Amino acid sequence: MRTVMGWEHLHAPDLSGGLVVLTGGSDGLCQEAALQLARWGADLVLPVRTPAKGEVVRERIARETGREDAVRLVRLDLASMASVREGASAIAEAVGDRGIDVLVHGAGTVLRRREETADGFERALAVNALAPQLLTTMLQPLVRDRIVLVGSHAHKTGRIDLEDMDFARGRWSISASYGRSKLTAMLWALDLAESLRGTGVDLQIAHPGWVLTNIQNATGSAALDTLVTEVTRPIAMPAARGAESVLFAATQPLPHGSYIGPDGPMGNRGRPTLLRRSAAANDLDLARRVTEWADRRIAAV
Repeated sequence: MRTVMGWEHLHAPDLSGGLVVLTGGSDGLCQEAALQLARWGADLVLPVRTPAKGEVVRERIARETGREDAVRLVRLDLASMASVREGASAIAEAVGDRGIDVLVHGAGTVLRRREETADGFERALAVNALAPQLLTTMLQPLVRDRIVLVGSHAHKTGRIDLEDMDFARGRWSISASYGRSKLTAMLWALDLAESLRGTGVDLQIAHPGWVLTNIQNATGSAALDTLVTEVTRPIAMPAARGAESVLFAATQPLPHGSYIGPDGPMGNRGRPTLLRRSAAANDLDLARRVTEWADRRIAAV
């Protein structure tokens, strides 16, 4: 019988008494991940941009698990570094001396057109890469066990240009923007994984696969979004299946710095397994330079 992590031999982990901070929990596959983590006994802190959406998720988890106090919500907008700082402080206050067992960066965005945040960052880069880096920097002293970044095979199409990371001069496209943001995030994670060696905290990266969620509706046309959804439905996975790789990465004993994703063709669907990332995403020197660039940009706002 297939389990929620895809493999029949994997027993449900007991997360009773554990605390998980999970971004992206108000939507899609990370909402399903949040529900499953709560079913396994974890207490959750969900940073959310829209409190009303977060409340819907909190009520769903309470209803389906019978655990009224399983979820705490914290207001946090990943497109604003000021909001990330405020949210991180609120999270630290909420968890107190209890600390964080697992920090999961699940939130992500795909843009229909180039946008800049109030901080002057290209929005996908801010949400998918810079915000997780800043949030981790602020919360890392509280993390006891594991940090999980939701990456993507789209990183393989990404290109790093440290002179124009925001596409201020270069040609912007949906795929170029998303690919760069995911490669940037995975390079930061690679650099962080190196710095975490010997600390007792490990890092994992999870690629969910092709999942039927709102994130693929980025063409700018409702009709075309509907067409894309219908055409890809035979190969895409529902949100609960997409959550399998995230849950696997968050709870299973794994080699430090692993990249987890579906075992099917092109990593689009299947059961969680160890995957290979691109050569660029394994470049330690590039990872260091990207992390240093991001640190400077974040510190400037």
